[in-house]
Amino acid sequence: MDRRLRVGATLVFVFALLVVGAAAGVSAFFEAQKDRNTTATYHYSTEVSTNGTLADATLYLPLPVDPDGTPTVESVRISNYEGPEPNWTARVAETDRGPMLAIEADEIVGEERYYLVTENGSLARPGTVSPAEVPENMTGLSLRPALTRYEILAEVTVEPFGNGIENGLIETRYPRGNASLLSATYAYAPGACGPIWDGPAETCAAFRVDLYADYETAPTTVVRVGPVELWGVNEWGWFFANSFNEYTQRVEQVEFEGSHEGWTSAGGELHAGRGNY
Repeated sequence: MDRRLRVGATLVFVFALLVVGAAAGVSAFFEAQKDRNTTATYHYSTEVSTNGTLADATLYLPLPVDPDGTPTVESVRISNYEGPEPNWTARVAETDRGPMLAIEADEIVGEERYYLVTENGSLARPGTVSPAEVPENMTGLSLRPALTRYEILAEVTVEPFGNGIENGLIETRYPRGNASLLSATYAYAPGACGPIWDGPAETCAAFRVDLYADYETAPTTVVRVGPVELWGVNEWGWFFANSFNEYTQRVEQVEFEGSHEGWTSAGGELHAGRGNY
């Protein structure tokens, strides 16, 4: 082979090695930055809504627990939308269904307000009306209760090797037995619900859950509890490497009318394996 060709081939080979090495170095650098800038967080939320006053109220709601049954959430924040500032007590209570979030209040106050709705289901006017503002002529109109909403929130940023997290990440593809899930759940049925995103790793399992409500109120009062939702999310963001993966667990909203005392069962869905892996 001509000496110049040999030298040229050698230079091409060395250049290729440098390119491959640089690419590997850049990839390793980006992976290191991703690991350094990854956050793993549990988000928990639920709601209590009513259009009347609930006296001597006690609610037991599912809350996130670690795989060993230890509550992931130790405190919550309660906020109101339109009603008075909630003077409630929130604590973790041990029940025969396991640890649950206990909400206790002398009164949960809901304002009696309504939406004016036409025959086709649309709003006849924006906003709500009080009983004194209801029109005398209700031809073609009906009243739909406008409930006062209270939101219960918690957020936990987890550390490696705790709360069902390993190597800095929450196990979002296979959370059952490996990450925090809502308490008082049972009868899991994998594949009994469909995926939301239809991603290659997404799975869905239906389940049942118990919750408890005890309060006194007027027979016409409407009370809604839930939905109860839990997200386990890994997020990373640095330069162009921005992405996430997650699982979500959601319990459907339940509705009561009038006073209530006792446990009730609700359905839910666990969607896992959503996002990038």
